[in-house]
Amino acid sequence: MAEDGLLGLNKDPNFDKNLWIYMYYSFTKGSFNVLSRFTMKGDQLLLDSEIEMLKIETQRQECCHTGSSIEWDAKGNLFLSTGDNTSPHASDGYIPSDERLGRMPCDAQKSSANTNDLRGKTIRITAQADGTYTIPEGNLFATGTTKTRPEIYTMWHRNPFRIHVDKHTG
Repeated sequence: MAEDGLLGLNKDPNFDKNLWIYMYYSFTKGSFNVLSRFTMKGDQLLLDSEIEMLKIETQRQECCHTGSSIEWDAKGNLFLSTGDNTSPHASDGYIPSDERLGRMPCDAQKSSANTNDLRGKTIRITAQADGTYTIPEGNLFATGTTKTRPEIYTMWHRNPFRIHVDKHTG
């Protein structure tokens, strides 16, 4: 699984009331990572409580840049950072853009540069009580914009393994 595994973890801002934990992890049956919500009972994570919120396609042919983090703002919006899932090893210090046949793992145009892909982004959503989410105003692309994902808040990130949202200023 290269650098995959548990990539992001955070508790719900209202954890004391709802006991929800959010995890972004590598799904072992398929080439994608998942943002899911789980419920805790005491010190136990109830695996059968999982609600899958987002599936993000990934390539696992060659490693690198799968870093992630989950944060919250004061308005209750969930921020998820995702790495660009692109190997930098063949770029000799330049941007990893390699359109040659068979070089997809080394081409960030598939991910961080792609407005219709959630890798290499900071995603901003508003989690709902039923496990779905809505899109807050102010993301990069309005819902329904062709060849874009409305979840994208910022893009062109290589490996954002830690993010921080200032609770006072947003």
